[in-house]
Parts: sequence; C-alpha cells; structure tokens
Amino acid sequence: MTLPIQRPGQSIALPGSDLFEEVRRKLVDDLGLVQVDRRGQERIYRPRAELLAEAVTPEAFVMVMDWLSSTRRGSLQTKRNYVDDIRRVWGGYAQELGHERFFLGCFTADHIRAWRLRMEGRGKPPTTIARYLNALSSLHTYAAEKIDLPKNPVTQDDRPKVDKGNTSRSTPVLEVYEVQAVATQAENGFDELVVRLLYTLAGRVSEMCAADMDARVERGRRSYIDLTRKEEKERLLPLPITVAELLDAHTEGRTEGPLLLDSEGRRLDRHDVARLLARLGRKAKVLPGRKLTPHVLRASRITHMLDAEVPLAEVQAFADHDNPATTVGYWNRRNKGQRNAAHVDAGEAVFADVMPQYRR
Repeated sequence: MTLPIQRPGQSIALPGSDLFEEVRRKLVDDLGLVQVDRRGQERIYRPRAELLAEAVTPEAFVMVMDWLSSTRRGSLQTKRNYVDDIRRVWGGYAQELGHERFFLGCFTADHIRAWRLRMEGRGKPPTTIARYLNALSSLHTYAAEKIDLPKNPVTQDDRPKVDKGNTSRSTPVLEVYEVQAVATQAENGFDELVVRLLYTLAGRVSEMCAADMDARVERGRRSYIDLTRKEEKERLLPLPITVAELLDAHTEGRTEGPLLLDSEGRRLDRHDVARLLARLGRKAKVLPGRKLTPHVLRASRITHMLDAEVPLAEVQAFADHDNPATTVGYWNRRNKGQRNAAHVDAGEAVFADVMPQYRR
C-alpha cells in the first residue's frame, strides 16, 4: 500500500481497518503533535501518527497502533515515546540497512548487535539503549502472537546491564533555597506561575500543558485543578492561593481553550516550558553544566516531602506513583547522598589537626 503524497495543509491518509476507525482516530489524537520545524516565531507541527506512517510500512503501522492500544501501554507519554523510538531510531536504522521503511522482521540479531555496539561507542547511556531495545522487543513479541515472524532480534545478550544503584544519571534535585532562587529570577507573573505550579503539585509538564480551561474548578473558597495524569487517571488537586491568583491573571478574560498559553496565544508545550526553566536556571546559577527541567522541579518536590518525613504512602499518592518502589527510589537516593557526604566529612576530620601547607 502506497501512502498518498502530502500536500501543504493536507493530512495524509493513515492506513488501517475501517472496523476500528473510531478507536484508531482516538489513538491518533492521543499521540498528539510533534514540532518538526520553526520559521521565525512560527512553529510547524505535524501529527505524530503521520510521521510514524511515513517511517514504517502500512502493515507495520497497523500493528504498532494495535500494540499501543493494549492496556499494558496505558500512559499517553509512554505511547508517544514508543512511537518516537520506532519511527526515529528503528525507522532510521531500517533505512540505513537499505529498506525503504521499517517493517517487522527487517532486523536480525546481528543487526541489533552491531547497532548496540555503535551506540555504546557513541557514549549512549545504557538506560537509553535499553529503552530503545525494549520498544522494539515489546512490539516484536506482541506482533509474533498475531502473525508469523522470525525470531525476536533482541536477545538477552544485547540488553545492557543497567546499574540500578548508579545515581550519577538520576534526575538532580534542587535544595529548597535553590528552588526559591529560581522563583526569584522570574521576569513576569507567568514565569512564576510555571515554577510554582510544577513544584507545588509535583506536576508532570505534559499534564499541565494538556489542561484546558474547564480543568479549573472552584469549590467554596478553594480553587482546584482537574488533571489527567498517567494511565488516564483523573486527579483533582487543590491550588495554593498564590498559584490560583497567578492563574487568574493568566486566564483573565478567557472561558475556553487551553489553560496555559504561550506569548503568542497558543497552547503552551513542553518545549516552551523547557526553555523557560533553562533560562531561569541559568540566571539563578543552579545545576552548573546542566539545564533546569520540569522533572527536576517534580523530583525536588517529592524529595523535599520525604525530607519533611511525610509518610512514604502519602508521597506516593501525591506524586501518583503506581509502584511504591519508585517513591522509595527517591528516598534511597537522597539518603545515599547524605550518607556519602557524612562519610566524606568523617574522612576529612582525620586531617583536622594537620596544618595545611599548600592551601592558599
């Protein structure tokens, strides 16, 4: 099946069964848009599903969409990440091997071995390599239950060993005074709103950007926000008074449409937020050599709750972690860092009575 040529302003036809057209259309909408270009201040977006359809064969496209509709892949962000991995990583590798598009069965174990060695040579983290391989392996395993396929090309021999105790690549955490320093660098009310909203609610940037005006709920004297969190879970969270006031100022005169808008009146996206926080992080001089990201604020809020001895079950519920081990991971990393600092300080104490000879 050949996909029609896309003309400016026209969406390409996506292959699939008419029987499941309604389900497929919802999934296409859920996959959202991808920024593919920028012309001056204008950002160019295309549906993620269209980009997938261009990178894989029609048969593979239908199978990927079927795979994504499984309850085992309930999170919208997980689905989007999987699509991006298939179209960018594996679609690109298939073309490199001489195929016009990715199709199920286009790789052998030798192909995967060569790819893995090259990624390691380029310094890709084991966790990133493992994620890409997991996406391909999961899709292949799912498809093999429905159609005849060669053996899964992803073997255990090529899955990187990920050191779960290695915290060097964990999301960094700001101390309370550093979060305050970031907030003080806000250039306007909107900057402050974004920082406060992400930190106080331990929010994920995707759910904040996806919220519409009807997500704002007033009950008595309290203001709430109704967020759709991972796995399509609805959560009604109270807003701090200052955040509610900043949000009132941002949404003044509006009753519908996106809750958060950029400077040009369009829905705020994660790229906008990333740039905003990176700017504030530089000005506040936090995380030298690294960018301040939305997840840093989320991780910081969760960690500060644990520092305040909030029970693990409460932190898990507030952060909306499905697995308590995720919450425990924050606690372990924090305590490991504090223990290591104590051990280093104890080692330094050995030299307390030694006169430094070379220190300026």
